Amino acid sequence: MPLKKGKSRKVIGENISEMEAAGHPKKQAIAASLSEARKSGAKIPKKSHKETTTVKKHHEKEHHKKEEHKKHEGEHDGHKEMHKHHRQMHQHHMKELKHHEKMIKHHEKHAKKK
Repeated sequence: MPLKKGKSRKVIGENISEMEAAGHPKKQAIAASLSEARKSGAKIPKKSHKETTTVKKHHEKEHHKKEEHKKHEGEHDGHKEMHKHHRQMHQHHMKELKHHEKMIKHHEKHAKKK
């Protein structure tokens, strides 16, 4: 169905809704609706190169932040594994120490009997 002619917010909004309902992507619906409004005399500036560049830089910065966060999460997981290993080693050493203390007492007990 063709877009409605007009430059009011209401007409632009209706055109966007109609295009989205027809399965068009949101950005495409907005662009086509604004273009139609411009043809009807609406004074809507086209997106400037500066705005496009600013948005692109913002998205790149956000992507970089997410990548850094993932990297730090990975490092954090590595530290958790290392701490788990150290706890296990500590428990093992404590068992060995108790065993050695038990053996020393046993030897001391037998040494006194002789």
